[in-house]
Amino acid sequence: KASLNALKEEKAKTEEQAKELRSNMLGKVEGFGAMLEEMKKSLDVLEEKQNKDELMRTEMKTRHMAVVQRTIIDEVPQKWKGIATYLEFELNKIEIVGAKKNDKEKCYEMLAEWLKHAKGSGELPRTLKSLHNALVDRDCRPEADKLVEEVKRMMK
Repeated sequence: KASLNALKEEKAKTEEQAKELRSNMLGKVEGFGAMLEEMKKSLDVLEEKQNKDELMRTEMKTRHMAVVQRTIIDEVPQKWKGIATYLEFELNKIEIVGAKKNDKEKCYEMLAEWLKHAKGSGELPRTLKSLHNALVDRDCRPEADKLVEEVKRMMK
């Protein structure tokens, strides 16, 4: 009988310890859940900021293309091939672009390819400088200067 009572006491003690352990674990799980929820909120805020940043970058790229288009396509489309050559376009790309109907289309296509490369490299300011130099090299200094002024105005 004494060992039966000892076993019952041991069982009760073990059950109490298990209950206390379960309670502690639930508290930790709830704390972990709250921590995960806070992390999720932080990630959502970060993702929203990244989306806004990407939207701003896209808007700037669009504005750059509009500036380039107004300055070059509308003013010196007939010089597209010389500009492409200065910007080190591959001959096969120049030939593909050359298949377009008119000089404005050719110039637009060449500049779209150039801008795609410039955006992909992440070095748009440096490539804008290259475009400026290409224009100057092709006797288009007024258009090159206009490009610089347009970009400066846009950046304000």
